[in-house]
Amino acid sequence: MSFFRQIFRRRRREAMPFMVRAHYPRELRSWSLLGVALGAVEGGIVGVLVKNVFQGQVSDPLLNTAVALVTGAPALANMFSFFWASASHGKDKVRFLLGVQVACMLAILAISFAPVNALGLLLVVTATIGARACWAGVTTVRTQVWRANYPRRIMANMTGRLVTAMALIMGSVGIVLGYALTHYEDAFRYAYPALALVGLMGALTYRRMRVRRQKQLLAAENRVQEHGSSRPGISKMIGVLKADADFRRYMKLMFMFGSGNLMVLAPLILILNDRYQLTQLNQMLITSSIPLLMMPVFMGVWARLLDRGHVVHYRSRQAWSFVVTFIVWGAAAVFDQGWLLWLGAALYGISKAGGVLGWNLGHHDFATPELATQYMGTHVTLTGIRGLIAPLVGVWMYDWMERQAPGAGRLILLLPLALSTTGAIGFVRMSREMRRRERANSPEATSS
Repeated sequence: MSFFRQIFRRRRREAMPFMVRAHYPRELRSWSLLGVALGAVEGGIVGVLVKNVFQGQVSDPLLNTAVALVTGAPALANMFSFFWASASHGKDKVRFLLGVQVACMLAILAISFAPVNALGLLLVVTATIGARACWAGVTTVRTQVWRANYPRRIMANMTGRLVTAMALIMGSVGIVLGYALTHYEDAFRYAYPALALVGLMGALTYRRMRVRRQKQLLAAENRVQEHGSSRPGISKMIGVLKADADFRRYMKLMFMFGSGNLMVLAPLILILNDRYQLTQLNQMLITSSIPLLMMPVFMGVWARLLDRGHVVHYRSRQAWSFVVTFIVWGAAAVFDQGWLLWLGAALYGISKAGGVLGWNLGHHDFATPELATQYMGTHVTLTGIRGLIAPLVGVWMYDWMERQAPGAGRLILLLPLALSTTGAIGFVRMSREMRRRERANSPEATSS
């Protein structure tokens, strides 16, 4: 843990008041340990595990569908956010978080007991989605704890540092796990219990956290419940989309653009395995570890760009980094140049760093403070829907193309490129329209 103390110590002391410094080291220890376990169910890691361990044990279409489901699980799990927001209403936040964290670790542990057959494949898929659904509960309720414990002015800084730590840890887990599975195919039976145990240590560390003014918080939540619910829900999501035309258009573009992003990973795993026959270590490096390790390097660059203006203007620039990434991966597929897959992995990490920031903070540019939770709930729910649909479409199209002409499946990487490019063009157009509107409504234009 001394490594992370060195990274965060100086600016933490300068930026955080005394009461925050009392909580922050425990936050860092807890989320770092939990990040070790979460790396086991990162989409690129568990997707490679499923493809390699169960290959030949079930039919290829069934196996590829399973790869799509576990790869899309991190995004798919967002659909559970409304449930967790409702379930935690009026309950002790730390105690609730501890229970959900333990459930997440048990789901990760269950993967190690899966037999190598169709039933085992079902267990791995179910446990992975279950673990990611529990983690969605952790992230949903965690924001309430942070809002109570930390001043608003330091939350973005603190969140960025914790995300950086977890990205470095999860990327390292992929390297270690990939190396172990490459040399010993049953390594997951020992690695997953070990990772779950480390995560459980993180959960127990978090148990000693305290929430400032929790009694007042719970009383306020119970009063809201008594007066006919303003809890987040599907009806609230529909209401948000109906009421805000700009946000509705932004969500449409995000659905198009994000579908390309969420589609690419599952067929990429199939291509790395079926066509290039890379080791599990190399597959995990390309799909998970390299992107994760690249993210912290460029997080600050994207943050400065996002700070300059509205998220739509930000997306009109940042989206093209994904387009360039998919051009590189598409060129690798079309021209059968395997080395481009590694370059694409690095570019994907750079792009993903900007995507994570925009995804987490973008809704604030549309919402008033009292509606921020409803806007974010709408965003994450739609992300969950495309997290279910996009990877499945990608692998089913891959299978269909392979049946038409063996080897043609690799061209599926052009579809995420098309979707992301369409979305990026839409962001540029929306940005230009918003700038024209801003100029028209400026004091200078009004006075003239």
